[in-house]
Amino acid sequence: MTMLNDLKIQWKHGGMVLRLVLVNVAIFVALWLTFMVLRLSTGGKETAFTLLNDHVLNNLSIPSDLAVLLRKPWTVVSSLFTQLDPGHLFWNMALFWVLGRMYGDLLGGKRLLGTYIFGGLSGGLLFVLSHNLFRTEGPMPTAIGASGSVTAVVMMIAAYRPHMFVNVLLIGPVKLMYFAAVFLFLDFIGVGTGDGVAHEAHIGGALYGLIAALHLKRGRDLSMSLANGFQRIGDLFARNKGSKMYVEKMDRRKVRVVEDAEFNAGKRLKEERVNAILDKISRSGYDSLSKEEKDFLFRASHEQ
Repeated sequence: MTMLNDLKIQWKHGGMVLRLVLVNVAIFVALWLTFMVLRLSTGGKETAFTLLNDHVLNNLSIPSDLAVLLRKPWTVVSSLFTQLDPGHLFWNMALFWVLGRMYGDLLGGKRLLGTYIFGGLSGGLLFVLSHNLFRTEGPMPTAIGASGSVTAVVMMIAAYRPHMFVNVLLIGPVKLMYFAAVFLFLDFIGVGTGDGVAHEAHIGGALYGLIAALHLKRGRDLSMSLANGFQRIGDLFARNKGSKMYVEKMDRRKVRVVEDAEFNAGKRLKEERVNAILDKISRSGYDSLSKEEKDFLFRASHEQ
């Protein structure tokens, strides 16, 4: 029960990045446990994998065949959290853990969820369209994985803060705009190579991330609209449960009135500190921040 309690605490207080990682890992573990049960019951690895693919994965992965997709519309979402290959899961979650935390601290966890979902949906849409517009002989492919969603997060934070640094393994600090450009270039040259990777889904996620960042700079928030929709649904369920609201009566004489000048001065100081932290990130990278600076940036992003 201790492990279960720890997971509950992490889910509640760990932030949106950790929650999305936990969902991906939980589905991965469930798939492998199912595979092991099938292997033990059937006595063969190939038979177990065939059963898993036919009865489980085919109902979780997004099909490029439009007729099949219409019969399985839930796969546009389920495919965003489904990975069977350990390497696929590891690299997706490692990249998401690093850049997702930067994204969350700058733009907030709710907006991160919206980018993850909308980016993945955009990736799935381009995957389906490309295989229908440029159809080749043979069976229509399916796709699973969080790559489109993760790419959307990478591209959005890179387009929003292009001069921030990310530490790349064996290379060192690299500006986000260069990291994202190479990331996207590799997907473009991978299209049509038959390497078993849904590069079209990655590119679709990248396009959403770039478009969302441009809209956000202009004051239009595409990703937050989805997150707010989820919150409204959650609030509706909470009201339906008959939850009661208790209002604490306050003595008006004890309420301190903050003058406009004082409020504006405090706001300016907060903005100046945020800008100073962002400048430090641009110079030395996100990892150079102290825990107090990361906490302040996180709180500031949630007050927007």
